[in-house]
Amino acid sequence: MERLRVTTNDLAKACAHSADAAEWEEFLRRCAPLASLVALRVCRLWVNTPSSATVDDIVQEVFLKLCEQERRILRTFEPRGEDSFLGLLRIVSASVANDYFRRIYSAKRGGNVITTSLVEDAPQSAVATNNQTAQMHRAVLLSQMDEKLRSAPEVIGERDRALFWLYYRQGFTAEEIAGLSATGLTPKGVESALRRVATWLRGEMQGHKPQDQAEPG
Repeated sequence: MERLRVTTNDLAKACAHSADAAEWEEFLRRCAPLASLVALRVCRLWVNTPSSATVDDIVQEVFLKLCEQERRILRTFEPRGEDSFLGLLRIVSASVANDYFRRIYSAKRGGNVITTSLVEDAPQSAVATNNQTAQMHRAVLLSQMDEKLRSAPEVIGERDRALFWLYYRQGFTAEEIAGLSATGLTPKGVESALRRVATWLRGEMQGHKPQDQAEPG
């Protein structure tokens, strides 16, 4: 592969299955600056003067995220436009950065924060097993939702699935998502995508398709 001519999309797909050091070096060279920029922007949402060490830690976690589960994110990436991988990288970087600070502030408070907040947290209970049971049910529900979203890539693409989880799991607003993503969506466009995904998912979880996805009679 002539690394200087290959697109970032193709380079990401190649690295999904390659251990070639030169390919990965080029992948890091292209992607690290964007991951750093997104990390810095998210840092500024949490702290007034983020340190370069914090940004570097987040960038490292971003690439660890890309490599986890046998590089699942890279393997399942489907290009949807020129350099669309960079749009996905923005979303992943924002998600990782937000999780980074949630962990820090959770540790400072001496508790655990569940970032998967699509289902509202149950009130604190004196009985620990009740909390554990609620968290287990929530984890199962979220897993089922994500499985549904992944089951129909022709209906819900990787971009919209990522937008959905940024909103419901990470607590980003539509305005923040529009600013962090490279999809060209306005806040209203993000809101429209979220409504479409939520409507489709609600129909799937209830065991039937929403009206606009129903088979013609």
